Amino acid sequence: MSNFYNTYNARYLEPKQVAEKFIFSESFEALIKNRHSIILGARGCGKTTLMKMLTLPALHNWKHEKANDIKSNIPFYAVYISTDVYWDVKEQAYDEQLKKFGNFADKISKFSVNSNVFISLCNTFLNIIQYELNEENLDKEIELSNFLIDNWKLEKTIPKLEFVKESILKRIDFVNQLVQDVIFNYDNEQDIPNYDFFNLNFDSSLSLVIDKFIRVYNISSEKKWALCFDELEFAPSWLQDKLYKSLRSRNNQKILYKISSSPILPKEIEKIFKDEYSPSVGNDFDCIKMWNLRSNEKFSKELIESLLFEKHNTRDSKKFFGGNYMYLDDKVNESYNLDSPYIQEIKELISKDQSFKNYLISKDIDPKNPIPKATLQKDSVFRKIKPYVYFRNFFIESNILTSDKPKLRTRKKAVELFSGIEVLTKICEGNPRWLIGLTNSILQKTTIEKTDLSIQYDEIINISKRFINSINNIPVKLEDSSLTINEFISKIGNYFQDQVLGRKFYPEPSTTFKFDLENSNDYIILLEKGIFQGAFVLIDSDDESFDFEVKNKKFKLSYLYYPEYRLPIRKSSSIGLKTIINASEIDNSPNLFNQKV
Repeated sequence: MSNFYNTYNARYLEPKQVAEKFIFSESFEALIKNRHSIILGARGCGKTTLMKMLTLPALHNWKHEKANDIKSNIPFYAVYISTDVYWDVKEQAYDEQLKKFGNFADKISKFSVNSNVFISLCNTFLNIIQYELNEENLDKEIELSNFLIDNWKLEKTIPKLEFVKESILKRIDFVNQLVQDVIFNYDNEQDIPNYDFFNLNFDSSLSLVIDKFIRVYNISSEKKWALCFDELEFAPSWLQDKLYKSLRSRNNQKILYKISSSPILPKEIEKIFKDEYSPSVGNDFDCIKMWNLRSNEKFSKELIESLLFEKHNTRDSKKFFGGNYMYLDDKVNESYNLDSPYIQEIKELISKDQSFKNYLISKDIDPKNPIPKATLQKDSVFRKIKPYVYFRNFFIESNILTSDKPKLRTRKKAVELFSGIEVLTKICEGNPRWLIGLTNSILQKTTIEKTDLSIQYDEIINISKRFINSINNIPVKLEDSSLTINEFISKIGNYFQDQVLGRKFYPEPSTTFKFDLENSNDYIILLEKGIFQGAFVLIDSDDESFDFEVKNKKFKLSYLYYPEYRLPIRKSSSIGLKTIINASEIDNSPNLFNQKV
């Protein structure tokens, strides 16, 4: 599982590798603006890819029609900084052992952040010299390096940038040894050596160092410098507090902040955005939310077609993968004649689903001639129920009102429901990591000009199982040890399945939920963990504000769960989570289907 998932994880790729498969998106267009930016999204949604694409190695290796223009006009130099979980000493095993030493743990945390920022800045200097200045002036590098050695209080070393980086790494190793020495050999904070490098502050230091670089290399002072802190949710609270506050007030206007984090921000920093003088979206920074973007399907199609072109030298994804009639949105050519495929589905379902038949009658639709009487009826009834008709007709064998549950088919694979380019562009919801894995797995099994629908179906099921397995393996500590994230999601998924395929036909089945539980700390933890990993998607988030808690928010399951629970890929009406939990306790029945998909 981990090998499959990490193969397409930008965290483990160099920027130039990230650029090879990068597809331009509206998120990237927003991120390259000359403003502070906060980009939010679940794991694997492409945040790291976007952040690394801001760097010079990525931009100079990107092959795209917009690449040259963006490379020439991007208004800042990006300093990419990957957050390290070891920055937060309080989350480490030795935190308890350091508590008796006062603020020593805080010193170590700030030292770790400073060191990583300094190394990242050196990398940016080297990139500018290589890609933009295209020169190797030893005298200039010596002058700059000596300044860095002095400013960052490093041990004397060869005055070249690579050796400056090496000196920082040596000091990191020295401090790691110091921590162990303190734990085992010291009794109080006063006895610990107070090295002067512990007093460094990365933001004030960068202002001096960047100005020095500009003067030494005689480069334009018009460009700003963007500190790109990736995955800030893993950073210590003091750093998060510092960076979010910096979005409003900075003495050095040449510094920008580009921050990526998870969809739900820590409750502790809410106060930063609530007072009268707090930074605000639109005025001080841009907020880019990676979920529910209108362009996700367009982005997904372009990514699929780029992989298709690489493998089969064609971009005709509709011809190669085929279409899915259920998701076609063609009001002009859509047919409602009695012999059209959709009306045939309706007629079949009428013959075996009494609840559906009664629904049509209630809408003044003749079961013997089930075609719309007017354009208004097409929109208000026929288009709205289309995917549910297809799913019920496929899975239900018979549904009479005298039975508690419909009789379901235990038959062939649902190939027609989970295949076609429309499904492929929807099911990963713009998540490049899963979409690349899914598309490549299909292409690897296809050697002809058109892939078989059953191959697509099989790989969609495989990717769904891998995704579900990755969620089930999330480590979670709860008060109720019997509760698991798998059980929690199963309650939700089974409820939604009953809404779509149960005894009663619903024209708008509930397939989203609102968190309305009280005294529910365990469920809050499960939901927040699931949001971070992409199992749940926030659906009513305001683009002009942040989300700091899950209470009273609306969510849906990731579409990658939909094959497991036989749900059409569509958002529908919402219901309270309390209702779902109560229903599962009253009727503790499993998935309506006993067999595997």
